[in-house]
Amino acid sequence: MATYGWAGQILRINLTTGAITTEDDSHLQKYIGGMGMGYRILYDEVPMNTPPRDEASKFFMGVGPLTGAGVPCSGRMNITFLSSWSKGHSILDAHMGGHIGPQLKYAGYDGVIVEGKSATPVYIKIDDDKVSIEDASAVWGKGTFEANKMLTEACGRDFETAAIGPAGEHQVNYSTLNTSFGNSAGAGIGALMGSKNLKGIAIRGTGSVKIADVTELKRLNDYMLKDLIGANNNHNVPAVPQSWAEYSAVGGKNRWSGAPGRRWEKAEGGPIDMGEQPCGDINKIAYRTLKGVFDYGEVASKYIVKQGGCSSCPIRCYTEYDMDPLADYDLPTATSNTCMPVLYADYFYPDGIKDFVDQGDAKVILNGAGSHAQDDLGVWCNYGNLYREFNWLCKSEKIKEVLPEAEYNSIPWEWERNCDPRFVVEIMRRIAYKEGELATLGEGTIAVQEKWNLGQEWMDMVAGNNQNITYNGYPKHHGPEDSAQIGMLFNLMYNRDCMIHHLVNITGSGAPYEVSKKVMEGFFGEGCYDNKKAYTPMNRNKAKVAKWAFNGKQFHDSGTVCNWMWPMTQSPSKERGYAGDLNLEADFMKAVTGVDYTRESLEFDSERISQMLRVMTAISFHNEFGATELRNTHDAIPAWVFEKEPDFQAFQEGTIKLDRADMELAKDMFYEEMGWDVATGIPTRATLEKFDLKDMADDLEKRGILPA
Repeated sequence: MATYGWAGQILRINLTTGAITTEDDSHLQKYIGGMGMGYRILYDEVPMNTPPRDEASKFFMGVGPLTGAGVPCSGRMNITFLSSWSKGHSILDAHMGGHIGPQLKYAGYDGVIVEGKSATPVYIKIDDDKVSIEDASAVWGKGTFEANKMLTEACGRDFETAAIGPAGEHQVNYSTLNTSFGNSAGAGIGALMGSKNLKGIAIRGTGSVKIADVTELKRLNDYMLKDLIGANNNHNVPAVPQSWAEYSAVGGKNRWSGAPGRRWEKAEGGPIDMGEQPCGDINKIAYRTLKGVFDYGEVASKYIVKQGGCSSCPIRCYTEYDMDPLADYDLPTATSNTCMPVLYADYFYPDGIKDFVDQGDAKVILNGAGSHAQDDLGVWCNYGNLYREFNWLCKSEKIKEVLPEAEYNSIPWEWERNCDPRFVVEIMRRIAYKEGELATLGEGTIAVQEKWNLGQEWMDMVAGNNQNITYNGYPKHHGPEDSAQIGMLFNLMYNRDCMIHHLVNITGSGAPYEVSKKVMEGFFGEGCYDNKKAYTPMNRNKAKVAKWAFNGKQFHDSGTVCNWMWPMTQSPSKERGYAGDLNLEADFMKAVTGVDYTRESLEFDSERISQMLRVMTAISFHNEFGATELRNTHDAIPAWVFEKEPDFQAFQEGTIKLDRADMELAKDMFYEEMGWDVATGIPTRATLEKFDLKDMADDLEKRGILPA
C-alpha cells in the first residue's frame, strides 16, 4: 500500500448483496487517481455495451493524491460511469467540488466502486473504516437540500453528504448529485444512482493524508499563493484599476471582479468592502472574485452575503445570495452557485424579462429562483442545452407542435409573460418528475432531436441558441470563440462538454494580448496563440497547445484539482513578466507523493488516461453504430461552425468562424501529436503499447478497429 498522497485502498460496495470490501490500489496509481483510476476500473469490469442503468453498470467516485493534501484548489471529486444520454453511450465523468472529496481521503480511501442494485432506497455511510448501507426510505422523495439536511442529522454534523433529487429518483437523464451547498456532479449520475435506489452518500474521515515532503509542500503553497495565483479562472489582472496593478481588464470585465467600493452588502455584521487585493498579499486573495458582480453588474451586490467555495481553495468563487424579492412569490431567498444554473434561467422567458425593484435586477432574481430549484430537484442542464432548447422551442413555436394541446395549455404562460420566477421553477419541476412531453428536454439533446424529428439540420443550423459542437449531444464549452482551432479540437474529444479552461483562462484574463502572447509563446513557440477574432491558419504549435490542454484536463480530474484554476499559466506578478509556472503541478505531485515526477513524466501519465478515453470511445461507437473510425463520426463538426457570420471569411479579423479544410488539417496535426491514425482518429498499437495499454490494443484488434 502507498505511503504518501494516495490512501492506498479503494472501497467496493455491492448494493445487491450488501458486500463491502476494500482493495489495495497500488496497481492503479500509474493512472494517478479519480478519472484515470475510474477509466481503468470500468474498462476492466463494465463492458462498453452494458446498458447504462443495468444492474451490471457501475460507477467510481474517486479522488487523486492532491485532494486532501492541502494543495490549493484541490477540493475535487471525479465520478466515472457510462453515459445514458450522449451518442454512443460511452464513458464520461461528472465532477464535484465542495468538501466531500477530501473527507473520502481522510476516511482512508482513494475511491469507491458502487455496483449492483438495492431492492429498497438506501444511502452509503462511510465513517472511517466503518462502512454501511443504510435505509433511505425516509429521505426518498426529498429535494437535495432537505435530503442532505436529513442525512446530516442522522449521521452527525461532521459528516459531508451528497444526495440526488427527484430528477435522479425518476431517472431523468439530465440529473445530478448535489451537496447541501449546491456543489453538483452532473452528466446523469443522479439517474444512475436512482436506478440503483441509492439516494446519497455520507462521509466522515478523521484521518489525514501523509505528505512525503511537508517542507516542500509549504514552500510550494507560499510560492503559488504569493507569485502565481490570480482570481477565478486564474484571471491575472483586476477588472477595475488598482493602485498596485500595471494593467486592468479591457472594459473592466473579467473574473478578478473585486475592487474598492464593491461590497458584500448583506454580510453578517454589515457590508464588507473588497478593497484592493495586491499580488503577493495572500490574505486578500479571497476578495478578488466577486462572481455576482462579474455575472450581473453592480446590482448583484445588494443581495450578496459572502463568497463561498471548496476545500483548500482561497478563491471562493461561489457567490452566496439572499434575494428578498423571491419571498413575495413564496420561494426560497437563499441561493448559491457559480456556473450555468445561476446564469441562464432567463432563457425560460422567451417573451423577455422585466425588473423587480432595481434596474437590471431581473436576471439576478430569476436566475436565483431557477438555480435553487434546479439544484434542489437535482436537474442537470448539459452546459446550457436544456435552457437553449426550451427557448428555441418557444421562439420557433415548435412547442405547439410537439406538445399535446392539453399539456401546452396547462403550462402557466401568464407567469412567463409576467416574468414571475415561479415559471422557471414549474418548468424544472415538470422535467424532474418526467411530467408530459415537455420532459423530453430532460432526456437529452439526442432524445429531443430524435423524438421530435428535428434531423441533422437542427444541429447544423446557424442560430445563436445552437451551440452543439459535435453531433453527439453536447454543446461547446469554451470552444473556437476562445481559441479557434485549439478550442475546437479539445471540444471534440469527450462524450460530454469538455470543461477545459486552459485557454479561456488566458483569453479571458483581461491581460493585454501581447502580454499573454509572450507568455504562451515562451511555453509553446511562435504562432501558438491568436488574439480573439484575429485567427490564423492551423500550425503545429497550436496542435501542441491542444494536446497540452487535453491531457492537462485528464490530470486535473485525476489529481484531483480544479480545472477552473489550474494550470498556473499566467501570473499577476509584473516581476515575473506575468508568466506562470507549468512545472508546478508536477512539483506538487512530487512533494505530496514522493514520486520523482517531472512535467514531462506527469504529462505522459496524463496522456495515458487520454488514450484510454479514446479507446473506450472507439469501442462504444463500434458497438452502437458499427463505426470503424472516429474522425468522421464522433469528431464530425456541425455546419454552423463554418457557416456562421456570413459577412465574414474565415481568418478575417472580426470573426470566430472556422474554415473546413483548415479544421481537417487541425485534426491531422492533433491526431499525429496524440499518436493516432490520421485516417481514423484511433490510437495505433505502437501508441497504446508505449503507454502500457497493450490489452486495449489487443481488444481493438479483435474488434477489427485497430488501425493497420
